[in-house]
Amino acid sequence: MVHFKCQCLRLQLLPTSYDLDTKNKKYLEQAIFLADDQKVLREELKKRNLTAFVADGAVLPRESGVSDRPMRGAVPFASPESMRIEVELPHKGKVTGMGIPEGITVIVGGGYHGKSTLLKALEQGVYNHICGDGREYVVADNSGMKIRAEDGRNVLHTDISMFINHLPAGQDTTDFSSENASGSTSQAANLIEAAEAGAGLLLLDEDTSATNFMIRDKVMARLVSDEKEPITTLLRHIRGIYRTLGISFVIVVGSSGDYLSVADFVLQMDHYKVKDVTKEAKSICEECGIAGQYPENEITVPAFSRKLKPVKPGRRKIKSMGTDTVLIDREAIDVRYLEQLSENGQTTALAHMMSWILDNVKAEEDIQHIIERMYTIIEKRGMEAIIPASCSGGHPVLPRKQELYACLSRYRSAKIVR
Repeated sequence: MVHFKCQCLRLQLLPTSYDLDTKNKKYLEQAIFLADDQKVLREELKKRNLTAFVADGAVLPRESGVSDRPMRGAVPFASPESMRIEVELPHKGKVTGMGIPEGITVIVGGGYHGKSTLLKALEQGVYNHICGDGREYVVADNSGMKIRAEDGRNVLHTDISMFINHLPAGQDTTDFSSENASGSTSQAANLIEAAEAGAGLLLLDEDTSATNFMIRDKVMARLVSDEKEPITTLLRHIRGIYRTLGISFVIVVGSSGDYLSVADFVLQMDHYKVKDVTKEAKSICEECGIAGQYPENEITVPAFSRKLKPVKPGRRKIKSMGTDTVLIDREAIDVRYLEQLSENGQTTALAHMMSWILDNVKAEEDIQHIIERMYTIIEKRGMEAIIPASCSGGHPVLPRKQELYACLSRYRSAKIVR
């Protein structure tokens, strides 16, 4: 048991002045062992080509919309037999649950039956959970991004031509900017920027998506021809995105039935219980004549070549407000729709990291390069190399690269160029 020995060594390395009573030592061991198990579980995702794992017995519903505590009396998760896998963990031992393979997974079901609850658990599965949370063994690809429509967001030099093209004004959508993007345009930009940030899994909920980005029915297509419609729906490109970029999708749908025809797996939520209804869904698609309607076409890979120009150096006022806003001088960066920001310390860190980027960017430096450069420094020297120990606004917590990319893309004063 190599893991056990390593974790016991960590306990032995605690300062002798750090006096732990038996109860607290037990809690500490429990936390360390759980973290060790979660690390192994994440490694298993990659080995088995899975995007997520949900353990049998997990409690997914939360106490309320403003509480992250597990709901009392909730139906424990039970995996469908066809998707059940077993994982051997160093401390917990054998754990069974639902492994979601790479590809396109669609979650269906009636209202209030648990579709969005399952998606929310996967969304938060990019982080490890503490003992007692109920989702301790629910993990997802840690690069996964939840994307949605975001009316009014700022877009800076993003190549959205895969989805938006032939605009009436002739605007170049391979280098698109807008101070007030629409729902469909903002969601297209969110998807492309998530791909640029290295996301290997995208999570979408029909409820928070732009309808005209997700689907276009046959009746409307007859009235408004494709030549007159600048928007190409995700439905037409989703298979190509997975094939070309290797990005998997988990999508909750309640009325967009055409997504069943492009899905690799279809899960139905029924009173918080999961059923694998892939065969039934494919049979219905055949009966309705939509099977094969959206083939796996090659896509043109967007140009992930945005650069950041230096700005005038100087002292900046930085601040964060909850998980909704990052302030740089007098400009507010709206991050409330980055739904995977889970605590105030992450936005505190984002404010300081944004300031460091603005101070340290070299002449027209590639955005990917400067973010990787900063995270390399943090890995080698710790967050204190970027964030001063005397920083105000609370204790900073390191955010993921994906949220930093997203924050930078929403900063209206950023000098982003191609």
